[in-house]
Amino acid sequence: MLPPGTALLTLLLAAGSLGRRARGPPQLLSPINTIQPKANFNAEQFAGTWLLAAVASSCRSLQEQGHRPEATTLRVAPQDTAMAVNTFRKLDGICWQVQQLYRGTQVPGRFLLQARGARGPVDVVIGETDYQGFAILYLERARRLSVKLYVRSLPVSDLVLSTFEQSVQRANLTEDHIYFFPKYGFCEAADQFHLLDGEWAAPLGGALRAGAPGSRPG
Repeated sequence: MLPPGTALLTLLLAAGSLGRRARGPPQLLSPINTIQPKANFNAEQFAGTWLLAAVASSCRSLQEQGHRPEATTLRVAPQDTAMAVNTFRKLDGICWQVQQLYRGTQVPGRFLLQARGARGPVDVVIGETDYQGFAILYLERARRLSVKLYVRSLPVSDLVLSTFEQSVQRANLTEDHIYFFPKYGFCEAADQFHLLDGEWAAPLGGALRAGAPGSRPG
């Protein structure tokens, strides 16, 4: 004969086990959650003008449009915990300006970019930067991770390129996923008829046209 209370304890344990099984398997960790933001990130120091030097991504639009390079400039201004980001780039010879707001999160150096469409918002992490020379940004949308290299001036040093390539490997991408951008033809401004709301723009590629993959810039 079982001791008093044993039957009740067995039922409770069984119920707990069933409850755990009902919840299903644990959710996979989002890729960008494995990336550590720049320690003690300082938005004031990060502000200013950046030139896009390279992108690593498995995005199909980049692969399809990689033969049409377009120089791209980023201008960043802090807004409390957020950052106002204006991207300038040419499309068919015309300068466009894309206005975006990188909303702050509870983690310094990590931001959320709202975007329209079924694929949802974009998580942005400032992974590495020395503020004066280079910055490496990680972007994730729909669980697809991309890595962008920005610099204050061109050409890019070998040391910075090596750091970027290590970051690409950390994102489980390869050299075949790297697209280098040109060092000339940057836009200084866009007129009022060529402004885009960042929520409608494609932050991971879309109309963004990259350089040739898999080779360093000359």
